[in-house]
Amino acid sequence: MTTRLALTSAPVSIAARYGKFSGAASTQPSFGLACLAATAIHTGTETCIVEAAAQDLSIEQTLKEVMDFRPDIVGISATTVGISAAWELSDKIKQISSDTIVIIGGPHVSALPQESLSKCASVDITVIGEGERTLEDILQRFPEGPSALQGIPGTVERRNADIVVNEPRSFISDLDDLPLPAWSLLKGFPHAFRPSPARMKRWPCASLVFTRGCPNKCTFCDRSVFGQHCRAYSPARAVEMLKDLKDNHGVNEILIEDDTFIISKPRIEEFCKRIIEDNLQMSWSCLGRADRVDADLLKLMRRAGCWHISYGIESGDPEILKNVNKNLNIEQITNALEWSRTAGLRTKGFFMVGFPGETPQSIEKTINLARHLPMDDISVMQLTPFPGTELYNTVKDSKSFCGNWDRMNTLNTVFIPEDLSAHDIDQARASIIKAFYTRPSVQIRNLVHILQNPRLVPHMFRALPSLIKVIR
Repeated sequence: MTTRLALTSAPVSIAARYGKFSGAASTQPSFGLACLAATAIHTGTETCIVEAAAQDLSIEQTLKEVMDFRPDIVGISATTVGISAAWELSDKIKQISSDTIVIIGGPHVSALPQESLSKCASVDITVIGEGERTLEDILQRFPEGPSALQGIPGTVERRNADIVVNEPRSFISDLDDLPLPAWSLLKGFPHAFRPSPARMKRWPCASLVFTRGCPNKCTFCDRSVFGQHCRAYSPARAVEMLKDLKDNHGVNEILIEDDTFIISKPRIEEFCKRIIEDNLQMSWSCLGRADRVDADLLKLMRRAGCWHISYGIESGDPEILKNVNKNLNIEQITNALEWSRTAGLRTKGFFMVGFPGETPQSIEKTINLARHLPMDDISVMQLTPFPGTELYNTVKDSKSFCGNWDRMNTLNTVFIPEDLSAHDIDQARASIIKAFYTRPSVQIRNLVHILQNPRLVPHMFRALPSLIKVIR
């Protein structure tokens, strides 16, 4: 009998993840689930995807869709803010079918795998790190019976009353060996999903991740899933993935979501040249690091269809940047943004408030930087010490840290620096946003962008109330 696998994201609501910014929320589906589903199909497994988070499904709605598939195995992908919902979903699955194997993967369980089993008795296995090869192993062993699932590398398992940590699994060295993502298993793809309005120029869209692993050492970033060594799809394979989306699914725009996309200049140059040579005619956006771009590379990216690039700026205080191992300076950030604008790219800056050592003076430096940098859009988050980060290990036992996973969406204050209050941090975020968006130059550029892209008007108006709430 063919094994049946249901894959789902944790059913945590858009309101819980985005708070006041729900009107500007991204509802893009999980690239990871599409990749895991493709691997499962490759083993001959009957597979479905329930994209609970992107489609804003409740736990009960998710449970119904999952169990209607009559799965032998359910795989749940969960971030920290969604882990409680994942545990509750697991409990309800077991109440209906005690024989169904429940697996949880994702960044939270990769950072705290034993806790994720000990706090939820209904979870059978947690997957640490990359999921494809481990899932493949599980599916191949499953027909042999429950005992065959013991000792699988890359897992933590429940054996009667014991929790057993198995040996880690090696990272996938060549991502090109993975099958193309199973986009067709996403109900309504691509039209049922949309990104944040500021990241969208054409429609429909899809999100991709072309690299895994990060060699940078920022104290607030979690590298427990993909590690510290950067691996990437080859430019040829990356373009093949774009062609698949365009030719077989009608996608016109790509959001490249990996933090390390621009870590290798030669790879990006080849990627762009292949897009130009193939006359792909797809627009795309990406994330970048200010010390990895130059004027010529950004111009080439623009020729290849890139229209938007986001940079992690974090703080306007050089001492803060040094303390969190950002390894960037204000001059590099300024140069990157100026080169991006000259190349014809729209830009976004990511900021955080509430770092250890943050003071009213450091916040003022961030406000001044946001007020003067040549950007079109910003995002300001509250520093969140996620499990798996160096920062979490530093503050987890501190009285100034609140380890309530449900609140860890980067918009709630869960860590309070010594010289500030929770109110100070809330006010700082609003002040940075207000200082930026009340600039006449920003308002004019965004108005021109909307007029040049009239399809964005309804999406922008839907997002506007969220911005006004925060500024007020």
